[in-house]
Amino acid sequence: MPHIIIVGAGLAGLASALSLRRAGHTVQVFEASQLGFRDTEGTIAQIGPKVNDILKRWGVDTAVARPVLIKEVSEFGQDGSPRATYEGPKPPGWSYYQRTRLHEALLRSATAPTGSGHPVQIISDMKISVIDPDAGLVISQEGQTYHGDAIIGADGWHSISRKALPLNGTTVPAPAKVTIHLNVDISGHEQNQIVERFRLQPERYEKWCGANAELKLYSVEPGAILMDTTLSVESTIDLSVESLKEELLRVFGSANSPLKELLGAAKYEDIQFWFYPILPHVEEWAFRRLVLIGDAAHPFLPFEPPGTSQSITGADALAEVLRSDVQVDDIPKHLAAWVIPRKERVKTILGMERNDWLST
Repeated sequence: MPHIIIVGAGLAGLASALSLRRAGHTVQVFEASQLGFRDTEGTIAQIGPKVNDILKRWGVDTAVARPVLIKEVSEFGQDGSPRATYEGPKPPGWSYYQRTRLHEALLRSATAPTGSGHPVQIISDMKISVIDPDAGLVISQEGQTYHGDAIIGADGWHSISRKALPLNGTTVPAPAKVTIHLNVDISGHEQNQIVERFRLQPERYEKWCGANAELKLYSVEPGAILMDTTLSVESTIDLSVESLKEELLRVFGSANSPLKELLGAAKYEDIQFWFYPILPHVEEWAFRRLVLIGDAAHPFLPFEPPGTSQSITGADALAEVLRSDVQVDDIPKHLAAWVIPRKERVKTILGMERNDWLST
């Protein structure tokens, strides 16, 4: 029975761990942090019916993540003028989750003492510094060495696993981008038009179009509205929640709009932001006993639907090529086989999304 090492315990890492556990492997996951997704409380993962079906087949208790179905989408101009309102995606079955809760649901299933396969071992606060794809070794910053018959690099945008692969291509020149998340307390704003719309139809989201940016609004918690956007900034030096709130009000806060009222009500402690570089293109996702999955292989823009969906469908497909009876010596060719049918689809989606991002 092959032993699998996974670097990174985000959504891609835990999805891979659960899928490979169910395929009969022993799985060990190394996570650099202790906090997991606690620092991204409230941020949204939007997934479609195919991924929901995979989660159901895996036995994931998605009720833990409290999914909200998307039945209605509304678009507004910067001044609050309505542009369009239409039904949610077709076919139905699209939903959005708080990432922390989806992460918790996957973690519970992966480590549960009952269910298919052996419980996944999660080792947190373990920073990996070196990966040897030939020998199947990972080495921690403290010098501890671990061996796996296969290594799954699921360590996201700031991936260590990438460094073990040949990089082909160059970084795409682009202005700096920063993703901003707000969790706005709506108490005292019951008469606000946005709050009223979400009260009447909580299974919806809104898109507000500002100057070269979109702000997405969701309601997944009583008493709060979540907002996500990605902005261009001239420099990431000295970014602060204060300066970013001011920029959001400039871009989206048209005079007397209901959005300006809610943005102004956002508390600094409820604003989070992350800087995301444009990473070099990786021509090959698999090399010897190492394969990349999720944002480590193909970084999607934050808070856009494809990222989570591609991670989960990729993890499901990975278990198809790495069955429990696979011969250890054959693992590299099976990892390469996993890459081939997925690459073109992911490249197409990623190219469309990245071009859209670079144009903003």
